[in-house]
Order: sequence, then C-alpha cells, then structure tokens
Amino acid sequence: MPLPSLGRKWLRPCAITMITDIHTHNTVSTDGIICTTPHSFSPLPGKFYSCGIHPWETAGTGNDDIGKLCRILARPEIAAIGETGIDRLKGAPATRQEELLRMHIALSERFRKPLIIHEVKAADIILAIHRQTKPKMPWVRHGFRGNAQTARMYWSKGIYLSVGEKFNAEAVASIPEALLLLETDESRLSIYEIAGQVAKARQTTTEAMIELSARNISALLDSCHPALT
Repeated sequence: MPLPSLGRKWLRPCAITMITDIHTHNTVSTDGIICTTPHSFSPLPGKFYSCGIHPWETAGTGNDDIGKLCRILARPEIAAIGETGIDRLKGAPATRQEELLRMHIALSERFRKPLIIHEVKAADIILAIHRQTKPKMPWVRHGFRGNAQTARMYWSKGIYLSVGEKFNAEAVASIPEALLLLETDESRLSIYEIAGQVAKARQTTTEAMIELSARNISALLDSCHPALT
C-alpha cells in the first residue's frame, strides 16, 4: 500500500522521561503513553501519545483515515505507533488486517517510532511478518496474557512484552528483564497496583517493577531517537 507524502519533514518527539505505562486508554494519564486513533486524537500539553488504526476498526478504514493518520504521526506528541495488529476474532478479514498492519510497519520505520501490537490468536502471523519485514524499530506486544512458550516466541525475536492487569504468572516470570514493560490499557487499576501484581510473579518489589518499566520504556524510545536525552 503506497503511503501519502507528508510534504514536509516529520517532527521528532521531545524527550520523554518518567513514563512507566507503555499503553493506556486513560486520557488524563500523567505517566503513560495514551493510545488514540486518527478520530480520537486530541492532544493535551505535556502528554505523550500513540496513534493507529485498531484491528477492530479495520473494516471501515479508507484512504482518508490513512492520510489523517500519517499527518498525526508526524507530530512531536506521538511517541509510538499503534495499536495495530491482527485479531482473528474481530474486525476486517485477516488479509485486510495484515495489509493495514504492514502499512503501520512502514510508517514505524519511516517515522522512527516503535510499534504497539494488538494480537488475538494470530501470533503465527505477527511473527512471520516480523521475520519477513526485519524491522529496525522496536515492537511491543501489548496486553500479553499468553503462556511461557508463546512469550519466548516473542522475546526471542527481541519483541517487548507488555503486561497489564491479567497475565500468566509463569510467562511473566520468564520474560527477560530488558524486554518487560507494564501497562494499564483499559484497567481501572493504577500502574502502581499492576506493578505490585507483576512483582509477586517475579518475586521482587513493586518499586523495582516500576523502575524497570520506566527504564525499559526510556531505552525503547531512546533506541528510536538516539539524539535525544
């Protein structure tokens, strides 16, 4: 799918510090990257966002939506792209979802921003596309609830795994420290409460998990924008 020209150089995001929540739908979050769509994006000063076309919305996506998305992704408030991906239970046929996922991958590479992945019963497709496209930008499989075997399929490819309120404790305990992130997603729990639950599975402290997520998010974003501090 050809991408529209922006007509001008895209903007780098400003430096991001003390973000502990990689993915949230809480629009007033002060410590998270707020997930939006082209239609819901309405930035507030001092906050950071991701933007993408959710797999559930792929059936109604047209060229106007894609053009709007491209313009939004050039903005400095956008720290990541997505969520995007493949959901075998909801949304357009898998072929259409894959087409739009590949478009998001191209945009991630173009804008040098990490990709937030939504995946339901489609790990095989996601990993095959990752192998084929060989992305330079980091990917984050958000809301991971799978088992340790599936977790390994992701993290062995260098894909970050983000966990929220619901997770498989054995899988969470198996994720390498450098590839583990925390998120609230749509949970009513705070990131601190989720960190406490994850800490029990990893036999550590809540504070250590908060620090780990913040450190990994900083590393994730700095790897895309090495000129930033």
